[in-house]
Amino acid sequence: MSASARAATPSPSDRVRAACWLHARALAWLAALLLLPFASAAQSLDAHAEAGRAFDTLRASTPDRMPRIAEPEGAAVLRVLGDAPRFLDAVRYGPDDLAALSDLCDRDRTAITDYTGFRALQQGQFVPSVVVANMLEFQEELAVLQPFLARCIARQVPVAEGLLRQLGERQAAQLRLGGLRRSQAALLQLYAGVATCLSDSRFGAAYCGLLDVMAELAPVHARALPLTSRAMVTRMLPPAEQVSAGARRQAVQRIAEAMAIDRCTSLCLLGAGP
Repeated sequence: MSASARAATPSPSDRVRAACWLHARALAWLAALLLLPFASAAQSLDAHAEAGRAFDTLRASTPDRMPRIAEPEGAAVLRVLGDAPRFLDAVRYGPDDLAALSDLCDRDRTAITDYTGFRALQQGQFVPSVVVANMLEFQEELAVLQPFLARCIARQVPVAEGLLRQLGERQAAQLRLGGLRRSQAALLQLYAGVATCLSDSRFGAAYCGLLDVMAELAPVHARALPLTSRAMVTRMLPPAEQVSAGARRQAVQRIAEAMAIDRCTSLCLLGAGP
């Protein structure tokens, strides 16, 4: 190896210093997260963005593993990313806030994808068995992130509908509404997670709590989905009569009833897309 090549190759000590620097940066983000809850209301959404950056820093500092809810650093970040009362219930969003709300949803959606897609990309393709294994391994983390995303999209729906009413659907159709279309795709993934829970006993109560959340929000979610996507949700889930009697059957029935509505206006007319 030439001298120039050796100089360009990081030494083990360089790699250790880089890892330590990233770890220190992650700790700095975490310290900021502890202080932000006491900041003004105007800074509230900044805390979620800080958590997203802290999550990215943790990922970069240990790329061979994912942040875990059982570890203090991972828990601090995930609890903020999944804090629906703070970032969804306590904040009033209007049509002008759609971009900020889309950022909230996208932040959790990206983290969910990081967990489900961890090491799943092999030779340029996602391996479904690895995705399922990741869902099982990281179900405690997903149990924090997925309900937030479901509730975030439900908050997005009336805000986006208000914007469309202001603009008119013809004018709105010319806008770049990538955040809304990403939410449409994310909803299908969330309902697929519900279907997986119903068919696989290896998923625990924390993860399967998503079923109750989706059943509660299904009437709002349906307003955001094209008719073809509503039909996809119906096909994903087992018929209610095939689910054991009780709360689960009732939840599946509520979802099925919401997705069976064939009225298509506003967001439904946007169609699904990347």
